[in-house]
Amino acid sequence: MTEEGQVPAVVGRQIFVDLWSLLGFASLVCETPAEFPAVSGKLEALDPALVVAEKRWFDGLHDSLKRRLKDSRSPVWLTLPDAADETEEK
Repeated sequence: MTEEGQVPAVVGRQIFVDLWSLLGFASLVCETPAEFPAVSGKLEALDPALVVAEKRWFDGLHDSLKRRLKDSRSPVWLTLPDAADETEEK
């Protein structure tokens, strides 16, 4: 999935990032999408092949940025349901 030496990354709220960091993902805490510009340089420096984000957090990004990230081939952005959504459905 990733090239040798590349660590996948996770971006988003502290709780989401902490959970994924347990699996070895490089973590970039960004509580709101508005804070993303402050961490985007760190993300570029990591040069991950994959970035995971919560769907609701990702949906909060500006539309033009969201389109650019969705179309990106490197890194590939993967959005997952929010943890809160999973507990609300049960």
